[in-house]
Amino acid sequence: MQAHFYEVGDLMVVEVKGRIEADQNKPFRDVCEQRLKDKKVVFCLGELNFTASANITSFFESIKLIEDVKVVGLAPDFYRLLDLKGITEIRTFATLSDALKSATFLG
Repeated sequence: MQAHFYEVGDLMVVEVKGRIEADQNKPFRDVCEQRLKDKKVVFCLGELNFTASANITSFFESIKLIEDVKVVGLAPDFYRLLDLKGITEIRTFATLSDALKSATFLG
């Protein structure tokens, strides 16, 4: 997995690409806890692949640690899996533009 971080105004955009392997779950969680927890964050996941459902669950449990988080570009199959796992509170958007325009990031 590769992550590219950049700022747009007062929020952090994180473009994540590649495959999430099991050995990347802990380092990713550490970044969420230490660098991103108190920020407004948009994760762009259109080019992200998962190797197992456990990795998907771990990835989204880490994202939930962030106070103000949104997700862009999530594949439809992942929506169903997240719903089955009870991870339904993460706000998702079709495009980065839609996420940036959302009310939480305007004030």
